[in-house]
Amino acid sequence: MSVSEDRGGRATFGVVGGGIIGLAVARELALRHPGAEVVVVEKESRLAAHQTGHNSGVIHAGLYYQPGSLKATLCLRGGALLREFSQQHGIGFQELGKLVVATNDAELEQLAVIEDRARRNRVPDLVRLDRAGMAEIEPHITGIAALHSPHTAIIDYGAVCEALAADLTARGGRVLLSSPVTAIRDQGDRVAVTAGGRILHVDRLVACGGLSSDALAAMVGDPGDVRIIPFRGEYYHLRAGLRDRVRGLVYPVPDPRYPFLGVHLTRDLTGGVHV
Repeated sequence: MSVSEDRGGRATFGVVGGGIIGLAVARELALRHPGAEVVVVEKESRLAAHQTGHNSGVIHAGLYYQPGSLKATLCLRGGALLREFSQQHGIGFQELGKLVVATNDAELEQLAVIEDRARRNRVPDLVRLDRAGMAEIEPHITGIAALHSPHTAIIDYGAVCEALAADLTARGGRVLLSSPVTAIRDQGDRVAVTAGGRILHVDRLVACGGLSSDALAAMVGDPGDVRIIPFRGEYYHLRAGLRDRVRGLVYPVPDPRYPFLGVHLTRDLTGGVHV
């Protein structure tokens, strides 16, 4: 079935991906181009089915990133916008606070680097703690020093996606679930997208396909040398009787030899604790 998106001469935009990036892009297009037709296609039967719905749900405060870098700028600005959006749409979030813990002398130097970056990034109310200060915040956590970011928060990113989609549809946009993209053809002034058994004709197409981004690029015919190499992180949950041993978010000092944050403890909005 061929579906023409040319509705009375209105501009038409297609967005591939029903995660938080795709939905935020689609909503922003609808805001910037009133009257335009914006269509999101998502291969799964629900929104936020992949990375957006499989993370620790933390709104980071900007401790780690190099001051002045794009990552630092986006983290700080994005966190503020996310809180504002959540308050406007009644999405709950909690400022549980985050503790970054050094457990030995070798980690103190890296903790100092994080503290310097965090202060230059103007992370609000950041505090350096000794053992006694740590015990007041997280009595069951041991270490020799820590940084406490009291405004680091948690949120349900799936609920954020639902609100973004509701905003989009209220502005005349559409979200097509169970619509995997199988072909993309550049037709000069338009783009034909085969998704879920229909062909969508749009003026502009934005691909926000996450782990499928390289496959989408190949459909256009110019994937380049970039390849997505997926890997999975393992998540555990503390048993119900142990959950009160963690009050907020507890992170180790990152090991600079590795790209990620190591084993950390995060509460969720239901009171559970992820490891």
